[in-house]
Amino acid sequence: MMAHRRHRAALVIRAIALLLLLCLALPAAAQTAIHRCVGTDGRPVFSDQPCATIGATSLLPPPSSTASTPAGPSAGLLCAKDIGELREGMAQAFAARSANRIGGLVLWSGYGSAGTVENLRAMDALVRQSLVALEGGEGPGIDAVTTPPGSQGPTRRAHFGVVRDAGCLWLRPPG
Repeated sequence: MMAHRRHRAALVIRAIALLLLLCLALPAAAQTAIHRCVGTDGRPVFSDQPCATIGATSLLPPPSSTASTPAGPSAGLLCAKDIGELREGMAQAFAARSANRIGGLVLWSGYGSAGTVENLRAMDALVRQSLVALEGGEGPGIDAVTTPPGSQGPTRRAHFGVVRDAGCLWLRPPG
């Protein structure tokens, strides 16, 4: 009888331990992938749905593809092959005051939906400032030097890391 109770207690402890392990794995499974797409109008689209589901074209090559460039009409739009193209894309984003445009230059892997939205809001405030200079390069990253609109006041710096992935250079959001 005592052995039966011990065996039953051991089963209950194992079940609780398994349940705890499953609960720990839930946050990782709950993170939604961010799909980088180009809409039919040529603008970047970020979605939690696959690009084809929303009638857009994926910016990333198919997993089995050996090509290092994205296919489709967006190939030159959001995939910088060198630091000059990346800096030009950043300058265009500031000129257009477009957080979505600069967001299209960011490698979002590792960011959940909430982190992506928070970073896009911060970048929206950033691109509304006047761009003074883009300093740095691939190794050290790029500093966007800005001033408030219509101001000759002090400059501010936002540091973007630069990473190479899938044959392209991408930004990492300012920290």
